[in-house]
Amino acid sequence: MKSEFVKTTNYIKLVEAFATLDNLPNDTPKMGLGYGSFGLGKTFALEKIASNRDLILLRAGQSWTNSSVITKLCIELDIDQNGKTSEKYDKIVASLIAEPKTIIVDEVDTLLKSDKNSILELFRDIHDEAKNVIFFIGMEESNGKFKRHSHYYSRLTVLLKFRNIEANDIRKFCELSDVKIEDDLVAHFAKKYPNLRQVKVFLVRIEEYCEMQSLASMDIRLFNKEFENAKR
Repeated sequence: MKSEFVKTTNYIKLVEAFATLDNLPNDTPKMGLGYGSFGLGKTFALEKIASNRDLILLRAGQSWTNSSVITKLCIELDIDQNGKTSEKYDKIVASLIAEPKTIIVDEVDTLLKSDKNSILELFRDIHDEAKNVIFFIGMEESNGKFKRHSHYYSRLTVLLKFRNIEANDIRKFCELSDVKIEDDLVAHFAKKYPNLRQVKVFLVRIEEYCEMQSLASMDIRLFNKEFENAKR
């Protein structure tokens, strides 16, 4: 497969969400949440946006603590890590006020647990003092989980629900394959597998199969015979 990036509908909506937050006045909360099921291109979109913008992209982990997050932010902002945690926090806020940067937190579901609430509060405090954009990315359930924190949810000015991948997105993705994916198979993927991760796995398997069989294309008939029906 070619490594070209596909600008899906979800990617375009995410770019628009960041533009909306960027243009908000300082007296309006500049926090957002993007949420949706797996395989909808959320992480791919974030990585592409991060490569085009000067921002901080973090992936929440089970081992995160307030101290470790402050350390990560100091590293990202090239801030001296000497001093107490409170002193490093003040340096982070001062840096973001002097030179605003968007902070993106992927896998935010990890932080929507009772033992991680203090980390959410840390990001809220940074946002409230520095007035910078903070955007969270999570799974489908993250929106409902955020609603339990009303004081936090009220700050989420932009809510973006990632949708199933559209047929045109599937077509553009299939065009990256080294094997021609016929129109009937593209339509089948769009109807039954509106998910980039699943389609990518199929495309890799199709390329391997076609190379072994010296085939230049794959249609729905052959796909059903060699892949879908073969699973039963």
